[in-house]
Amino acid sequence: MKRPRSDRRALPADYLEPLVSALGDPAVLAGIRRAELAPVAFQLALYFGMRRDPATAAALGGVYERLVSEVTVEDRASLVAELAGALQSGASSALALVPILQRERDAAVARAAALALATSLPAAQDDPIAGPRSVRALLDHTEHDGVRAGLVGALLELGDRRVRPLLDGAWRQLPPAAADALIALPRRWCSVLEVEWLLDWMEDADPARFAELAAALARLATAGEGRVLDLERELPSPPSGESLRILGEWSVRDAGERFSRRLTDLARRAEPAGALAQALAAWCVGG
Repeated sequence: MKRPRSDRRALPADYLEPLVSALGDPAVLAGIRRAELAPVAFQLALYFGMRRDPATAAALGGVYERLVSEVTVEDRASLVAELAGALQSGASSALALVPILQRERDAAVARAAALALATSLPAAQDDPIAGPRSVRALLDHTEHDGVRAGLVGALLELGDRRVRPLLDGAWRQLPPAAADALIALPRRWCSVLEVEWLLDWMEDADPARFAELAAALARLATAGEGRVLDLERELPSPPSGESLRILGEWSVRDAGERFSRRLTDLARRAEPAGALAQALAAWCVGG
């Protein structure tokens, strides 16, 4: 699904206003061919990012709701990736992603959209993590499990130690289905941020969830191909792409030693007994 990126400098200010007005008629929305839904959503998203008005948000929302029900997850992921690229190059405001996040249902697509929002919103002079903070605020205003999982997943994907306060206790806002969706998301790397957050969650978890988190912690040890990273991002990301600074790097064994006190304490209190055995082995603790 390739389309040229929009250049807002080359477009009249109200170039999509007739379409926005027309989409107020349900018959017009229903008449859009399935193959045209993604291109229309792409243009409406850029337009909303420039205008930020309720009518365009409603028009984009209607088109995206059809996308969710009629278009594959893969095609929606492609749309979000193209939109993220356009936003990073300055084609529109990152707020273009908000109506999409309000209607997406797949955790992986929601994570991609939330990550693009977190890394595209300008940083405030006194708040370098204004983008991630905005993503965290959305968690308080969404009810769908997939979106909740995606929002938390995006903050974890950042791997940036500065967002840890935003994640404190966030698991309490994840109903069981949202927690399941978050745990199931593939990881791009193994970060200190996520290891510590999982340990925090395990210390607060009931026995049923504890066992699932222990398994997730064991899998996380393999996500970074033997590397555990402490990261800091340039926010917002520069037009050339994401910019990461590695503040620290450890082998899984060395990281396991770093976290061994917390792991062994959890192992003593684990219910059911032995639930942490796989994670201890994965992190080379006690063996």
